Amino acid sequence: MIDHNIKNSLDLFPISPCSEVPTPYSLLPTPYSLLPTPYSLLPTTYYLLPTPYSLFPIPCSLCYSFNYPLIIVVSMIKKITLDSIWFRNLLIIVIVLGVVFRFYNLDRKVYWYDETMTSLRISGHTRTELVETIFDGQIISVENLLKYYQFPNHKKDINDTINSLAGNPEHSPLYYLMARLWLQTFGNSVVTIRLLSVIISLLALPCAYWLCLELFGSKLIGWVAVAIIAISPFHVLYAQEAREYSLWTVSILLSSAVLLWAMNYSRIKQFIKKPYQWIIYSFTVALALYTHPFSAFVLIGQGLYVLITEGGRWTKRVTSYLLASLGGVLLFSPWLIIVITNFSKFIANTDSVNHSRSGFLPLFWTLNLSRIFFDVNQGIHPLSPLHYLSLFLAVYALYYLCRKAPQHAWVFIITLIGVTGIALIGPDVLLGGRRSSITRYAIPCYLGIQLAIAYFLTTQAKNSGKLTKDKGKKGLPTMGMMNGNLANTEDRQDGQVRGDHDMVPMEKTRKNPKTWKSIAIALAFSGILSCIVSSQLPVWWHKSYAKSRNNPPVAAWINQIPQPLLISNEIPGRVLSLCHLLRPDVQLMLLDKSNSSTNIPEIPEGFKNVLLYRPSEELRQGIETTHNYRVKPTDQSWLWKLSR
Repeated sequence: MIDHNIKNSLDLFPISPCSEVPTPYSLLPTPYSLLPTPYSLLPTTYYLLPTPYSLFPIPCSLCYSFNYPLIIVVSMIKKITLDSIWFRNLLIIVIVLGVVFRFYNLDRKVYWYDETMTSLRISGHTRTELVETIFDGQIISVENLLKYYQFPNHKKDINDTINSLAGNPEHSPLYYLMARLWLQTFGNSVVTIRLLSVIISLLALPCAYWLCLELFGSKLIGWVAVAIIAISPFHVLYAQEAREYSLWTVSILLSSAVLLWAMNYSRIKQFIKKPYQWIIYSFTVALALYTHPFSAFVLIGQGLYVLITEGGRWTKRVTSYLLASLGGVLLFSPWLIIVITNFSKFIANTDSVNHSRSGFLPLFWTLNLSRIFFDVNQGIHPLSPLHYLSLFLAVYALYYLCRKAPQHAWVFIITLIGVTGIALIGPDVLLGGRRSSITRYAIPCYLGIQLAIAYFLTTQAKNSGKLTKDKGKKGLPTMGMMNGNLANTEDRQDGQVRGDHDMVPMEKTRKNPKTWKSIAIALAFSGILSCIVSSQLPVWWHKSYAKSRNNPPVAAWINQIPQPLLISNEIPGRVLSLCHLLRPDVQLMLLDKSNSSTNIPEIPEGFKNVLLYRPSEELRQGIETTHNYRVKPTDQSWLWKLSR
């Protein structure tokens, strides 16, 4: 027998009689355009399959092969309820796909500028040392350059890594020390170091689940939040980066969950003093600070949350929180002393965030927000509907959270988002800059928004399945209700639901279950689609398209020619990024851009192909005039070739 839901779906998709194609061309209407199709490529007999938006002519022989799977999908969507196996399977599929995408194509993504700086610090060298010893015009192979300046080696130990990090105090040291130990244990390669970030990112999923348990006391909200974070294209991208941002995500979620666990708000039993909880919180505070300096904003938000929930009174919880926070800061004090000592370097190294970015700043905010849900490398076009749909979803979810959630839950999420958001947006608006346009800096804000959306979707789904308390007073429940299924919303008339046998009065304010289903499926589909698209390409927006876009074709071109010598006075990060794509035997002659115009090197003999990579104008002219070479551009951007 045909399933009842499938039978209803058949009624939604009637099949019209066959019709002949009367003209040389058949038009296939789509939601956006008309696609003319040559008559010679189409059979002469068609069934028309009506859809909510357009009519698609379907060949008679393919009608049922197309129609029946579509009916099954519609039937599955109808069956999705919170207590159904379809819903559980959807969550499992989304989470598993999110995990798989994190491991996929780790070796095919460009190892870009920032990642090379990560590796330089892990190796125990500073940028100044690299320029002084390698960018001196001497010949060095790609193999030796990467071996000694991108991976741990016997010449430098972990103390050298710490000293290198001290010269860049804007980067907290924990991830870099973990990465060095990881590479020393499992071997030196790009895949190995990125694998560390992937594994760390997986820890964010149980941390998000625990945080939802402490915030809302709901396992279901926890699973929905895990699915949203797992398939978020933003989190997948940074899970594959040799950077500290996956560890920062974990530290934010973990410290938040431990704080709520210590505060004990989400438990039914009364507060019981448990010092070990606050001791654990101290360690999570130190963990967060040792991971990223912007963790200070998260901790300020947590302190504000404690004060608000305690009504501004000096209570035992406030005392415990202050002592635990102080303990965490004391654990962080060794690095804090280094930051204070090298504060001038901290300011100089972060000066770029004070430079204003061209374009309307709020457009960057909405673009970055949309990327946590849907990311196909879309731009900042002011008419892009993705920006405004994402903004509307985030704002409405936060509004719903503040209206419906327990006070301690919405206060926590608002402070998590608000403090970091104000710290980023405030200076940009008042003083100018680009802090708030840098996506990765706003990770605490995005996590708060995703938690709010998880709460919104789950509670909406629960409410959509509830009838009024008077549902049994005017008649017996319908057969559909007895089976745990609500009657079809299309059968609703005058505030009632028409079931198989009876009419049951409905609450007039009942939510439409299609709303939450549509949003949930749209989020899952958009995340999966985004990850599929981005996983196939070596360069994406987060790798600085301007710095990395031409490196793959340039490297492929160099790797296929014999005995190349590559000359460049480009900045070290860009050269190192290219070197990760080159053959180990490619020879390099690297020059310091600050004096390469006055010290034109001698071009050694014995190389069949002498190339210039992103040379300055002074270097090109100097080689032409000093050594009588002709410098010609190749068919690859950023690459020139020398000839007599």
